[in-house]
Amino acid sequence: MADTPAAAAPSLAALDAAVDRACRPPTGVSRAKQLRWVAGELRTALERGALPPEAAAALPALLAPAALAAYLAAAERGLLRRRPAARPGHASPASMRVREDCLRILAAEAGIPLALPERDRPAVTLRETVAARPRGLLLAHLEHAARPGRDDARTRILAVIATVLDTGCRAGELCALRTHDLDLRRGTLRLTRLPQHRDPRTPPAAETVALSPATRAALRHWLTARARLTLRDSAEPPGPGNETTDALWVSVAPSGHPRPGLPLHVRGLARAYARAVHDLNTDLAGEPGWQPLPRRMEPLRRAVGPRPGGGPTPGPRATPR
Repeated sequence: MADTPAAAAPSLAALDAAVDRACRPPTGVSRAKQLRWVAGELRTALERGALPPEAAAALPALLAPAALAAYLAAAERGLLRRRPAARPGHASPASMRVREDCLRILAAEAGIPLALPERDRPAVTLRETVAARPRGLLLAHLEHAARPGRDDARTRILAVIATVLDTGCRAGELCALRTHDLDLRRGTLRLTRLPQHRDPRTPPAAETVALSPATRAALRHWLTARARLTLRDSAEPPGPGNETTDALWVSVAPSGHPRPGLPLHVRGLARAYARAVHDLNTDLAGEPGWQPLPRRMEPLRRAVGPRPGGGPTPGPRATPR
């Protein structure tokens, strides 16, 4: 494929404008990065001659079935990397699904009907979920380990896991939470649901979830630790005007940053969860009924079944040891 200049292509200018609009809140940081990645690949495909020439004329032509089929075929074959390889590898099914999701979002933002080509899709096998007994042991252990005055990381992971067991929320939904979403007096949490493969034309669904007493206690302990971690000026009293962020979940120790109390994003949350699970698998290895937990949060989230009313069913609550 020969490279051709595409900087002045009208379709790319319109695509960039659609991307900027689509990346505005409530779109998350991860999805915004994906949208810009797909837009960059479309630009590369046009520059390298992988798309029909008419795709440069206007955005509807760039998102036309023939152009999209050519783009997805080139992406699947690994031909759109910034540095072309002599033997490019094929794209994963997950990355291809992300590309299709982003194309739907961009087309909806631009008001353009989208017709994606049919592709062979490998069967998706869901990982095994976490069984009820290990979930109960997990919560009991963390309740015991996260008393007031204990380690901030344990206090945080208890609150995270308890929230997941009450709500079944995803990592991105957790990271989007702000302190004003939590009402401990009423015992509720306001969540914005961002499920995978949702229709991009449908606004994100917001719901208020009732929290169990154990989760309220865990969150109360975490808010105490969080107030100290996010204090901007130690000479002033803590409060909304004297904190580094309103994010509910924040870092507890510096990690490439000069101080703790910074918003926790999906990768940071995943690392914190993996560290906690590693320690728990070691601590509880000899506990009757214990099965090693996976080091990803997704199997725990999927273990929370739906309630008859549509919300998640809380996980088992074990008595603290």
